Amino acid sequence: MTQLRFMTPDGGAIFPVVEQLLLAGYSGRSEIDVAAHLAEMRALGVSVPPNVPVFHPAMTCLLMQGGRVEAIGPDTRPEVEFVLFSFEGTDYVTVGNDQFDLATEQHYSAEKSKSLCQKVIARTAWPFSEVRDHWDRLILELRSGQTLLQAGAVDSILAPDSLIVQAQRQRGFRRERGMLFSGTVPMLQPIEPCMLDFAIALRDPVLGRAISCDFKVADVTLVAA
Repeated sequence: MTQLRFMTPDGGAIFPVVEQLLLAGYSGRSEIDVAAHLAEMRALGVSVPPNVPVFHPAMTCLLMQGGRVEAIGPDTRPEVEFVLFSFEGTDYVTVGNDQFDLATEQHYSAEKSKSLCQKVIARTAWPFSEVRDHWDRLILELRSGQTLLQAGAVDSILAPDSLIVQAQRQRGFRRERGMLFSGTVPMLQPIEPCMLDFAIALRDPVLGRAISCDFKVADVTLVAA
């Protein structure tokens, strides 16, 4: 169980308690795009699931709202995703990073890979009702410095209602006291080992606003000079 704090557009704050964390994978709307992602992961030596989308359970203690992601070794990678949760009967969306360990995913499993890494989420959340009517125009971004690594509209990912229904069927997802990461948008270019400082964002071009979060990946196995 993990308690988080989010600021909302009206200037207030909410304090959801998360008892269930699910991380969606292969959750694209287009079958062609999903097939391409499956092929990409196979090429990296990752075992892919027979049925998609998938929803990996993860420990809620991995959720954090700080600016430093601690990692074991140099093999972790970030992925920007929208994040869904409910609080006191209202649905919210924010942005998060589903950090994963590529080497572990190649040799063991996606669930073990994801469970090795902290999940940074932003400190701001929007009521979903404020973006429902123009949802597909929202944009996810991942940057390292001036380098744009991921950028794409959320219309490439299953819509929130569909994601939630499938998560409920497969994993018994609970809207209240649960948190659901969406899956991600395609990479524009590979992440280089020297890239350690990142920024994620969920942009709303209709209302002219964004939820953003900066973080640094720190390999705790390195000894400081």
